[in-house]
Amino acid sequence: MRRRIIALGVSLAIVAAGALTMVLRPAYAALACTVEYKLIREWSLGFTAEITLTNLGPPAADWRLRWRTVGGYVVPGFEPVPPGYSLGAGTHTPYDPVLMPPVGDTLPTGGSITVRWGGFHSGQIHAPVDYFFNGQVCNREEPSASPTPSSPRPGNPDPTPPTVTMTSPRHNDFFAVPATIPIRVDATAAAGRHVTRVEFKARGVLLNVDTTPPYAFDWRDVPENGGTRITATAFDNTGAATVGEIVGVRVLPPTAPGDARPLRVSGNRVVTVERHPRSFRAHGVTHSTVEVGCTQSPAIWDGPVDDASVRALRTRGVNTVRMLLSDACWRSGSHSAIEDRVSYLAEVAAYARRLSRHGITPIVAPRATTATNLESLWLDAARVFRDDNTVVFDLVDAGYPTVGTADPSVVWNCWRQTGPDCSGLGILYPGTQSLIDQIRRYGAFNVILVGGLDGSNDLSGWLAHRPTDVAGRSLAAAWHVDNTSACATPACWRSTLLPLAAHVPVIATSVSAPPAVGWLSRHGIGYVHSAGDQ
Repeated sequence: MRRRIIALGVSLAIVAAGALTMVLRPAYAALACTVEYKLIREWSLGFTAEITLTNLGPPAADWRLRWRTVGGYVVPGFEPVPPGYSLGAGTHTPYDPVLMPPVGDTLPTGGSITVRWGGFHSGQIHAPVDYFFNGQVCNREEPSASPTPSSPRPGNPDPTPPTVTMTSPRHNDFFAVPATIPIRVDATAAAGRHVTRVEFKARGVLLNVDTTPPYAFDWRDVPENGGTRITATAFDNTGAATVGEIVGVRVLPPTAPGDARPLRVSGNRVVTVERHPRSFRAHGVTHSTVEVGCTQSPAIWDGPVDDASVRALRTRGVNTVRMLLSDACWRSGSHSAIEDRVSYLAEVAAYARRLSRHGITPIVAPRATTATNLESLWLDAARVFRDDNTVVFDLVDAGYPTVGTADPSVVWNCWRQTGPDCSGLGILYPGTQSLIDQIRRYGAFNVILVGGLDGSNDLSGWLAHRPTDVAGRSLAAAWHVDNTSACATPACWRSTLLPLAAHVPVIATSVSAPPAVGWLSRHGIGYVHSAGDQ
C-alpha cells in the first residue's frame, strides 16, 4: 500500500508589530497501521473476504482490531481464524467485528496477520469503512480537510419506470473458464413510452449497450473469479431507468485433463460444466468411514483409499464414489471434539480430491443420528466443499417413515419442511428444505441429491413436494433399493422412477438388488452400488 509522506514545514511568515511570527502546519502522526481488504467470494446470500493487518507502530500487546461495516451484515463466524484467535462482536452498530489474538500475544512493529471472515447480507456488499487498531484509526494519516458532503436529496421517483427482468444468467450461476456468459434481459417501457437502451455492467464496469430488442449480450472470455454482480439498466425516452441485477456469477478455475468435471443440473440431466457440456451418468461404489476413525486419521475408511486403489476403481469403469460419512465426530462435546471434526473433514476432503484427480466424482453422504448432528455436519461440509463443484451432496433422507404409517400428505409435507404436525411421526431430521437453504446460505451451490421416504425407496411424492432452490433448482432425486424394499419390482420402478426422471435427474445412490442394475442401465439412470455389495 502506497503511503504519503507529509513533511512538517513553514507555511507562512508574517511580520506583525515588528516581530517575525512563524505559523506552522499541524503535525501529522505517522500511520499506526494499515489494513488491506480483499473480497474472495460473493453469492446471493453472503460473502467471504480477507483482511490483512500490519502494525506500523510500536509492538502491541493484547491488541484488538475492530472494523466498522455497513450493509446489514450478520457475521456468523463461518470462516476459521488462526488458532488461538477469535472473532467477536463489538458494541457499536451496525455490526462491528472485533479480531482478538490469544492472551499475551504481541504484534511486533511491521508484523502482519491475515484472517478470513464471512457473513450473510441482503443487498449490496460494501467494504468496511473504518478500521481501529487498539483504538487508533488505520489507513489514515490526516483528518479530512472538509466535512463529508451529504448525499443529495432524491427527487420524486418516476412512478412509471421501465420494467427489467434478467433471464440469464441466474443468481449463483457458474461457468467454465474462459467463460462466455449469456446476458439476456426482458425490458418493457410504460404505456406511451419506449425503451431507448439497455446498459450491461459487471461490478459497475460498462460491458455493452444494446438499443434494440431482444436485449442481449454475450460476455466473452471472462476470467476466473469468485463471484461477480451483473446489472442491466433499462432507460426509456423520458430518462427514467430501472436496474436489474444478478449476483454471485462465478467463473470456475480450469480443470486439469483427466480430472472429474464440475457438475450442474440442466433440465432432467446432470451435466458437466465445460465448454462442451456432457451428460453425467453415475456408475459407482460406496466407501464408508468407521466410527473410531475420527481420531485415527488417515485410517478412517472401510477399505483402501490410496492412489493405487483409486486407479484400480477407474480401471473397472467406476466414475463415482459415494463417501458415506459417520456423524460421530459431530457430536457435541469438548474442544477436542471440535478438533476431531476438522481433522475428519480434512481427511474426507483429501480423499475427495484424490478421486477428482483420477476422474471420479465424489458424492458426500452423511449418516446422522440427530438433527443437530446432521445440520452441523452439513454446515461444515458446505464450507469445505463450496469451492469444489465436482463434489455432489447427498442429503440421505433415511429417517422418514413409509407412506401408509400416517397420512401421506402429512408425511410428505414433513419430508419437505418440519412443523407441528410432524412431532408424532418419529422423524429424526429437519425437513429437506431447511437443509438445502442452509447449504446454499453458506455459499455451496453443488448439485444436491434428495432422497424420499422409506429409506429413500419411496419417491412417489417427490415431484409434488419438490423443494425450492436458490441455485436454480440444481437438485436431483436420490433413490435406494434392495431386495427387501417395498418398491423392488420393475412395475413399481416404471410407475414411479420413469415419470420422475422425465422432470428431474434421478441417481440410484444405494443399489443392492441385482435386477435393478440392469433395469437402471437400460433406462439411462445412473447408480451406485451400496456398501458391501460392490
